[in-house]
Amino acid sequence: MMVKFKLPVILAARSGLGTINHTLLTLAALHAAELPVHGVVLIGDQNRENRETIEKFGHVRVIGESQAAHLHRTALMQVFLNHFDRSAFAQ
Repeated sequence: MMVKFKLPVILAARSGLGTINHTLLTLAALHAAELPVHGVVLIGDQNRENRETIEKFGHVRVIGESQAAHLHRTALMQVFLNHFDRSAFAQ
């Protein structure tokens, strides 16, 4: 479906141990499929080193971070308002 519509992808990845390998492999697959990647959202405790490494080697921006344990509309909106780069979503 993603290949058919060529819509920009926002990749959700965990922020902790193992994320660099998994995220970079996923980004490589998305790029190989010629899918536009809008950015990465990291989920879990903040980890500056992992964020910087993913941005540098994945050639992508981390556009948000979330520690939300309970996912529901109100919690997601609060996370978005407080922890996402809203300019990444402006047209």
